[in-house]
Amino acid sequence: MDTLFYVTYFDTHFHLDSLKELPEEQNLEGMDIGCEPDDIIRRIDGIKKYNLHFSIAAGPWCLNGQEDTGSMCERIRKNISDWKPDMLGETGIDFHWNYGRKGQMEELFDSMLTIAEDFDLPFVIHSRDAHEATVSVLREHSLEKRGIIHCFSYDRKSAAEYLDLGLMVSFAGNVTYKSNGELREAAVYVPDDSILLETDSPYLAPMPLRGKTNVPANIRYTYEFVAGLRGTTSDTLNSLVKRNYMSML
Repeated sequence: MDTLFYVTYFDTHFHLDSLKELPEEQNLEGMDIGCEPDDIIRRIDGIKKYNLHFSIAAGPWCLNGQEDTGSMCERIRKNISDWKPDMLGETGIDFHWNYGRKGQMEELFDSMLTIAEDFDLPFVIHSRDAHEATVSVLREHSLEKRGIIHCFSYDRKSAAEYLDLGLMVSFAGNVTYKSNGELREAAVYVPDDSILLETDSPYLAPMPLRGKTNVPANIRYTYEFVAGLRGTTSDTLNSLVKRNYMSML
């Protein structure tokens, strides 16, 4: 068995399509995340192989091409109708890279949330250096289904704003990095019924594996670290995360 993939903890966000190889045997639980309108075609074999939850969406990086937002959204709608994902995602705003022309990321994010509402789907949000803009767009929607602020990278005050909007807050391997004190404070602050954990594999490997390709099995390091912060056990935290995730479906 490939031990790198023998996962005993629930991982709410990973990208198997970005990994070089898929293992022959596994104990993998969680959600494979979509990034581009048609990537489901490449991902579906892995999703079926491991019986995974999965999402479909267009993220802000899709705006660097020639396709207009309207056409992109139509393809997302068709793929949601055809494939019946568990959630819409990941989508959002990223001012670190500033994809597309001014205002285009907000436009796409707003359209993606409308699609989530139309299909009655929970949603997964990518927000990097864009907290205020992300919250602004979210407040324009009813948010009857809960969403996930994935790979949370802000502070306790920002976490409180997302919680007030009804979102789950998901922590990745960067919570284990020494310089992220504010992020660790947020990981303690988020209540039991709103916390999720993820690898964002193949990115953001936790300590002591920082800088290496991340794989879903590495989620155990993040569980152990966050459990220690919160004064609980990894197994208890795993039960909370899995319950929280399933409550959204």
